[in-house]
Amino acid sequence: MSRPIPTPLPDFRQPGVMLRILQLPALLLCADGLLALTAEQPLWRWLQSALALVPGSLLSLALLALAAPWLSRRRRGAAWVALIAGASFALCQWRLQDDWPRTWTAAALAMAAAPLLLHYLALRQRALSPALAEARLTALQARIRPHFLFNSLNAAIALIRSRPQQAETVLENLAELFRAQMAAPERLSTLAREIELAKMYLAIESERLGPRLTVSWRVDAPPDVELPPLLLQPLAENAICHGAERVAGEVEIVISARVAGGLLELALDNPLPADAAPTAGSGIALENLRERLALLYDAEASLAAERRGDRYQARVRLPCRAARPG
Repeated sequence: MSRPIPTPLPDFRQPGVMLRILQLPALLLCADGLLALTAEQPLWRWLQSALALVPGSLLSLALLALAAPWLSRRRRGAAWVALIAGASFALCQWRLQDDWPRTWTAAALAMAAAPLLLHYLALRQRALSPALAEARLTALQARIRPHFLFNSLNAAIALIRSRPQQAETVLENLAELFRAQMAAPERLSTLAREIELAKMYLAIESERLGPRLTVSWRVDAPPDVELPPLLLQPLAENAICHGAERVAGEVEIVISARVAGGLLELALDNPLPADAAPTAGSGIALENLRERLALLYDAEASLAAERRGDRYQARVRLPCRAARPG
C-alpha cells in the first residue's frame, strides 16, 4: 500500500501567507486585550502577552522565509516548521524574560499551533486548487458586457456604406477582442499585448464617440512585463461606460504604466459626469478584476479606485516580472 503524498508546504516568502500566519497572534492579542479589561493592570497584562507573542511570531516568520527553499525539499517539512516555531518562541522568551517555565510553555504552545496553521493554509490551498481557480478565472474573464457587442456591431453597420474600410477595421478589432476573451485564462499576457487590446477596444468606441474622445498614453514600463490577460481592456471599458460616454463635449482618458518599488503600476483616469453618484465607476468590472488579481497574486496585487473631483481613477499594482519566453 502506497503512502499518501504529504501536502506541500506554503511559500513562507509570499506576503499573503505571511499575513495569514500573523493573523493567529493578532487574534490572540485582541482576545487577551478584552480579557485583560477585568485585571488590576490591564495595560501591563496586555503588554506581557504582546511580549510573549509578537517577538516569537516575527522571528518564526523570518526563519521560515529564509528556510523556505530548504523546507520545500524535506520529507518531514511540517515537523521542521514546528521545530523552528518552538525554537523561535523559546529563544525569545529566554532572552526577554529569562523565565525557564515560560520558555518551555511558549515553545510547546508554538509547536502545537504550527500544525493547525499549516492545516488551515493547506485547506485554503486546496480550495484554490488549479482546477477550481481555472474555472473561476474562466468565468470572470468571460464576462463581456452585451451592450458593448451591440454597440460595436451598430457602429460597423453604420460605417458599411460610407466607410467600408473603417467598418472592416471595427469588425477585425472586435474579432480580436473576442479571440483574446476565449483564450485559456491561465496563460499570462504581456504589457505590450494588453496595450494593443485596449487600443483595439478604444478604437471601436472612438467610432461611436467621434473626435471628442481623446486617449493619452503615458507608458514608462518594459513591454515584456507579465500581466494577466484582459487587464487593461475592462478598465478602459469601465472608463467609457461610467464616464466618457456620459460626459458632454470633449473628454480625455489618461492611461499610464510605470514601475515603482518593484511593482508595475497601471492607472486609468477618466472624467465623470457632474451628477454621478459617489460610487460611480465601482461596478462589476472592477470587482471581477479584484477577484482575478486575488486568485493570481493573492496579497501581492491590489486594485484601488477613487473619485477625485470630476474625475475617476483606477490604479492596479502587481509584481513586475518579465514574461517567460514561449
